Amino acid sequence: MNVGVVVAEILDGRFVPWEKSLEWESYIDLYCLGLMKRGHNCIKYVPSLAVSATQTYHHKFGHLVKRIPVYNRWLLAPRSLLRIRAFSLGYTTIFRQALGPAFTVNMMREAKKDGLHVLHYSSYYTSFFIPAFLAAWRLPMVTQYTGGMLPTNTLRRLFWKLSILPSLKASRAVLLGDYYSEIRSLISDLGVSRAKQEFFNAPVIDSNVFHEFDKRAAQENLGFNPKKKNILCVTYIPPKSRRSELLAKNPYLMLDIIERAVRTGGDEIELHVAGWGVGLDEFRGYVRDDGMTNRVHIFGHVEHTQLPVYYSASDLLFVPYRLETLNEGSATVEAFACGRPVAAFKRNSTDQAEQLGGFLVETDPQLGARTLLDRLRKPGYLEGKGREGLALAGQFTLDFAGKRLEEIYAKAVEG
Repeated sequence: MNVGVVVAEILDGRFVPWEKSLEWESYIDLYCLGLMKRGHNCIKYVPSLAVSATQTYHHKFGHLVKRIPVYNRWLLAPRSLLRIRAFSLGYTTIFRQALGPAFTVNMMREAKKDGLHVLHYSSYYTSFFIPAFLAAWRLPMVTQYTGGMLPTNTLRRLFWKLSILPSLKASRAVLLGDYYSEIRSLISDLGVSRAKQEFFNAPVIDSNVFHEFDKRAAQENLGFNPKKKNILCVTYIPPKSRRSELLAKNPYLMLDIIERAVRTGGDEIELHVAGWGVGLDEFRGYVRDDGMTNRVHIFGHVEHTQLPVYYSASDLLFVPYRLETLNEGSATVEAFACGRPVAAFKRNSTDQAEQLGGFLVETDPQLGARTLLDRLRKPGYLEGKGREGLALAGQFTLDFAGKRLEEIYAKAVEG
């Protein structure tokens, strides 16, 4: 089977130069690896503002990566209107909604050349998915939930609903895990029946890379104090101004909670941050202003294949993200595979604190600190949660993902 997977965002200049993205181990790249292990061909399509004609590359896993221009001479998105301004996260443009149709037309030319049997969009909360129904006239199409939600503002919510409804209707399946609020939203707001929703966990790991190392040896290697409760955070660090966004990563709130826990007696806590991003210097300043310099160790960007050593040296991974359940994010399942429990913020106040593989804390720093300290000090608690996470990790392996995608695609092709 020839499978095309669409990256539904512009990657030009994001985090690292473009060439470095060919070494990433993103969800999509790992999906392609899992599918190739089962004998399928996989092509990754990436929208690009930086090319005027399609360019083809090879990812380190072996699948093709095609960089598709998001404009052409006649269809809604002439380059002269975009006013491209480079910045460290990628590009900003005006008329962003106009990029989708031109990209879709250009991509479909490539899909015809590649002899695709099915097309897989990595997200439906994106302007690039809006015209996807055009592709569905030619090919069986599926889409996936990898995060996001409809806006809470009434007019913006209505705009997004009306925008993505045609392509959702044209999709033969919507892939998502046990995200209860999104399942409800798909049914009640977007008219996607439960029968059309296919269970599939977005995160995936290579178990040959992510497994537990000896804890004491890892701590000695990295300089972690074995007498402390070592909390690890692996995250992109945004500017502090994004703290107010509901679904944004928020390492600043995590630091507030840990600082409050230390003040209320958590002298045993140390925080280790494998983090990078445009907000890194701002985060360093926030640590300094909080008087936490001696307790917070910032490593910057860590090579992905080295992360298992960091997980193994830690007692707990803190994911600075609002979750309903602990089934989102690469770092979450990577920690599970290394036998380490995970903590995150509650997305809703009604979400259960206790989770398989870890726990959720309140977003109020005082309450969150109390929950954190209680779990850190409960004898055997973290070890037990680590064992739960390790058992869950089997649902996120390459083999599991490849087999499940194969089943979903076959069903979509059959109609």
